[in-house]
Amino acid sequence: MNIHRLKKRLKHTCRRLLRRIKRRRKNKTGTHRIGYGGVSSFRELRALLESSRMFYTGYVVIVTMLCILLSQTRPNSQFRKWYFALTNKETVNKGVEVENEVKSTSEGVGQFLTFYRYYKFGATDPMDVDPNAPMIALTFDDGPSAEYTDRILEVLAANYSHATFFVVGRQTEQFPDKLQDILAYGCEIGNHTFDHKNLTELSDNDIMQQIGDVNQSVMNATGEETTVIRPPYGAYDDKVMGILDKPVILWDVDSEDWKSRDVQAICDKVLSEVKDGDIILMHDIYDTTAEAMELLIPKLKEQGYQIVSVSEMARYKGKTLELGNAYGKIAE
Repeated sequence: MNIHRLKKRLKHTCRRLLRRIKRRRKNKTGTHRIGYGGVSSFRELRALLESSRMFYTGYVVIVTMLCILLSQTRPNSQFRKWYFALTNKETVNKGVEVENEVKSTSEGVGQFLTFYRYYKFGATDPMDVDPNAPMIALTFDDGPSAEYTDRILEVLAANYSHATFFVVGRQTEQFPDKLQDILAYGCEIGNHTFDHKNLTELSDNDIMQQIGDVNQSVMNATGEETTVIRPPYGAYDDKVMGILDKPVILWDVDSEDWKSRDVQAICDKVLSEVKDGDIILMHDIYDTTAEAMELLIPKLKEQGYQIVSVSEMARYKGKTLELGNAYGKIAE
């Protein structure tokens, strides 16, 4: 029953009550003294309702319950949330019920464990990185995007983590404010060329322009240059390496988010292959990747991994990123 039908029914009930009052007064006096809209009609109606307290109480209770039930038909109602939680549980480990992982940027397991570790055991800053503990670098290509970059930045911040974003020029010119957000969240901006072209197929001048235009776009938006380069498709040769003016970063784990576009597949692929020092390839232009990060980042933190940018991982592991070398991972 929708609200319009409820109003119609209430109006019909009031009219029936008024007719009863009218008949009752007519039987007593023989004349019509009550109108449908007059003040005396509502006084008589109130008198009738007060004379029958059980009817009045029951009527209010029924109407209240109807209103409550109608409110629970909304998509975000508490009833629907309860029903969803109830029907999305599975029994594991000898019948122990556990809820599915929470898709939240503020209540993830990783955030809780990091907070508990640092604030309950005396460390001063949850952003501190232990050089002797496992760490990985999450990297995101082809952005920034209008929506998904922000979602990834938020879950990174909620879990005291950083990442490296390899941006393309056509996106940096469209969303310069996202570049500012990336740096504001403590993350790193890398160069992924202006048009995402295979550098091995370009002339020397075209290679320099593809790289230089992105550097200029990032400088205009943030006042800072990019720090590392990832050639599109991971394609490079001696000529390309001789031209590029910043360290080349590849990857050791490909999440294949570009291929599967499936949240669970992305999480499973990374969790099955990740190890200390890995650089993980992803893209911040897909909604499935943003959603996967809301599950994967807390899970990686739970497993003990510190999540840092590429340059941070090199620094904490005591490695210098050198020109002319391509890094798929950073091992001690």
